[in-house]
Amino acid sequence: MGRMLTSKALLPRAEARVESRKPLALATSASVPLSRPAAKETVQDQIQRENPLRKIAFYASLGFLFVRLSAISELLAFYTHINFYLLYLFAPFAILGALTTGGVGRTFRHSAPRYWVAFFGWMILATPFSFWKGDSISMVIGYGRLVLPMLFVLGGLAMTWKEIRLVFYTLALSALANLATVQLFTGHDESGRITLDASGNMGNSNDLGAQLLLVLPFLLFVILDRTKSKALRVSLLPLIAYGAWVVLGTASRGCMIAMAAMFLFALWRATPAQRVATLAMGVVIATAIPLFLPGSVLTRLSSLFSDKRPETVEADESSATREYVLRQSLSYTAQHPLFGVGPGQFPNYEGHESTTEGKRGTWKVTHNFLTQVSSECGVPALIFVLLSLGSALLLVNRTYLQARKKGFKDIANACFCYQLGMVGYVCSIIFLAQAYHFYLPTMIGLAVSMSLVAMRHMSDQEIPSAVSAPSLKFAVR
Repeated sequence: MGRMLTSKALLPRAEARVESRKPLALATSASVPLSRPAAKETVQDQIQRENPLRKIAFYASLGFLFVRLSAISELLAFYTHINFYLLYLFAPFAILGALTTGGVGRTFRHSAPRYWVAFFGWMILATPFSFWKGDSISMVIGYGRLVLPMLFVLGGLAMTWKEIRLVFYTLALSALANLATVQLFTGHDESGRITLDASGNMGNSNDLGAQLLLVLPFLLFVILDRTKSKALRVSLLPLIAYGAWVVLGTASRGCMIAMAAMFLFALWRATPAQRVATLAMGVVIATAIPLFLPGSVLTRLSSLFSDKRPETVEADESSATREYVLRQSLSYTAQHPLFGVGPGQFPNYEGHESTTEGKRGTWKVTHNFLTQVSSECGVPALIFVLLSLGSALLLVNRTYLQARKKGFKDIANACFCYQLGMVGYVCSIIFLAQAYHFYLPTMIGLAVSMSLVAMRHMSDQEIPSAVSAPSLKFAVR
């Protein structure tokens, strides 16, 4: 604790005297127990925290993250027909930094990344048994080159709470970029659904809605950040409402269910004041947004709760197709429980099998990331995915509870917004085939770095606060 203090040093002169002259550490040892750090920092951690190379790699990781989430590379390539290779401006430095400054080791301090790497390892094992080996090999190589590194980049480079906040601000900036992209390049398909006039991660209406559900809660983190100006925080509220309108405007019934799950989660997990705000915003969204949605979108969304009608033919056909591929994916899981039909091969396998049987194949993905994994890579791969996701969410929840208990509002808000985004995204991809996208390893890596840094930050702040107000007896003259 540094130089030993006495209780006399804590009292005004000639105002009071302390009955005991024992050192403060001895006088308070029984009344104020000092907790040990939850995430002990090693000497190597202290060195790397100040390492200029790690800091450079960390800022490169912010650029890497923004380029991936904003889809700016795909948009530029679509409209200019030129690949600017923006990822190569940031990815090599971020990945190299994670490898050379201990980022991989820091990431592996929790079990969630280990389970996800085990999932990737099982993908490799499943490839020799693939229906189309060459295509699976190409997919696995691409996953290992640009997707899996996000786990270590987000999990191992941030080492201070200030840096974690910068990651959250980058995610919030990505949300703003996504909303700007929708505003500038939005289009509508034949049924009136909002879509983007471009390909990429957000080209499909369902994918667009899922990504917005993931990143919009990080705008909420900025709104809850009292260190920012009130004008900035208030100005972001309409943008969240606009984002909710866009999500519903995609007419994705899975995203609508995910929004309902987020609303219920917020009511359950939020503070009393946040619950009131959540209820108020929920009432506004439920009342106002449907007034601005096209009738065809409302009809498609309502088909989730109504019987078949002539105006819901497209939605009903989509539901029938999803039910069919779900049944097929479960059937293929039962037929190939260990290694599946091959990474990325469900559409090809289903189409080939249907054609062989004299039927018309759909040649479509599973529209369920869980059965996508089980049918293509086997049941063990699905178990690794579930263990990884469960471990990451439990880790963040444990950090959230500790932050609430100890009064660290900024950390509690960060954990709450992270959980809110994950609830929305995971619920939405139950109806989408996004098991091999970069989102999940990115968020699992962030869960580890955020929680470990937060625990260490709370421990560092807790020790001085615990000894600053000891229980002492005073004798007033």
